[in-house]
Amino acid sequence: MRRVLVVDDEDIVRDVLSEMVETAGPYKAETAVDGMDGLDKISGGAYDIVFTDLKMPNLGGIAFMERLRELNPAIPVVVVTAHSHLDTALSAMREGASDFITKPFNFSDIKYVLERVSRERDILKSISDDGDRGKLIKTLNSALYKKLHEINNLFAISLELDELRDNNSVYERLPSMVARLLKARTVILMRAENDSVVADHCIGEVLDFEMPIAGSVFGEVADRRMHRLIQVGERSPIYGTVLKTDFLIIPLLLGEETLGFLCITDKSEIYSFTDDEVNLATTLMHKVSLRLENNALYEVTCSNLINTLETLVLTIEARDSYTKKHSERVTSIALEIAGEVECTTEETDAIRFGGYLHDIGKIGVRDMILLKPSRLTDAEFEEIKKHPVIGDNIVSPLGSFPMERLLIRHHHERFDGKGYPDGLAGEDIPRIARILSVADTYDSMTSTRPYRTGLRHDVAIDEIKRCAGTQFDPEIVRAFIQTPTGQGGGD
Repeated sequence: MRRVLVVDDEDIVRDVLSEMVETAGPYKAETAVDGMDGLDKISGGAYDIVFTDLKMPNLGGIAFMERLRELNPAIPVVVVTAHSHLDTALSAMREGASDFITKPFNFSDIKYVLERVSRERDILKSISDDGDRGKLIKTLNSALYKKLHEINNLFAISLELDELRDNNSVYERLPSMVARLLKARTVILMRAENDSVVADHCIGEVLDFEMPIAGSVFGEVADRRMHRLIQVGERSPIYGTVLKTDFLIIPLLLGEETLGFLCITDKSEIYSFTDDEVNLATTLMHKVSLRLENNALYEVTCSNLINTLETLVLTIEARDSYTKKHSERVTSIALEIAGEVECTTEETDAIRFGGYLHDIGKIGVRDMILLKPSRLTDAEFEEIKKHPVIGDNIVSPLGSFPMERLLIRHHHERFDGKGYPDGLAGEDIPRIARILSVADTYDSMTSTRPYRTGLRHDVAIDEIKRCAGTQFDPEIVRAFIQTPTGQGGGD
């Protein structure tokens, strides 16, 4: 029975991890509430493995490891960290940690780490007993180099995952990520659809494939919620042929739901997957599941925020019947221009949402000015000019809309630098703001106000052409004239 010490300041983490450790095999788990408590326990007894959190009061994980090395450098340490602290885990590996696990815990990861660390401890102990220090150092260096290389690759891919804010992008990029990580020539993402698995995104030559989940190896993997390794000499679950390389299947999970399966085969260097490679792949899939879950929560949160902000816009437009539907019309025109100048998907999405919110700052402008039925005085116009900054300040605490903020703040800048609020000029003005400026001006000129009648389409177009190069970006003006609205189709 191996003794394992779990050091963490959170009760729930200690309890869950201890239970998983004891379930994983012949291990007896004991706990410590922080680094100092852990050192006291180690001073009073022999332990085979230590799990330690990095963020703890009294004595943090790195300092605890340094003190532990002084007491007993032979005890392997496994670092417990959150996904967002993987860079800290990498630093801990450089300080001598044997491995790391991420929260929330995955039982298969815990079991694998315990088995691997125990095996390495036994090997090192036998080498140490033989007294061959040169062999010991060589073995340690080789193991450390390999582990650091694996962690660096996993960390780089984790950073890529963090940038993918929609699940379709995750599905599309996942096969290439896994192919790089495991040096595999064939990686297939199988999506679960209507009780069948269907080949979706893939790396390598893959035929169209569909198979019922029930009664297949995919059904077995889904039921067990764990990976399945089909080895050389067995039958391929897809083609039915005898395998010349291992075939690894890992479930793609989202909570209790099985979204699909990742199939990995055709290794480029050796025919079989090592235990380390299987663990790397399952660890990555665990991170992918977290990314998918976070993206789903992000979409719900954004949807709620958008609904709230759109309600604010409707409130503003309800105050002034003459600007009703203004934001909607401006956004529609801006999207036409975006199509003409071939905006990126990111720019188009920012226009679609930010265009609707571009005047949200007017909620901070007094009614006596916003609803004034005659021309504004200079002082009143100065107050109106504050609305882009007010709008930026309303949206900025949300933290999720950086491009939309640029559009809201800068849609009244001028190409010649004489606009507001920041006096930007030329291409220093974000392109999406230059686009919205033209759309906003056209709709304002052609809309009727209490103190003037809206201009005819041709008159408004002539005015916009006249201001190209001063108020507006000439390229955006040319693009606008080619749009349906610019051609008069918006009348």
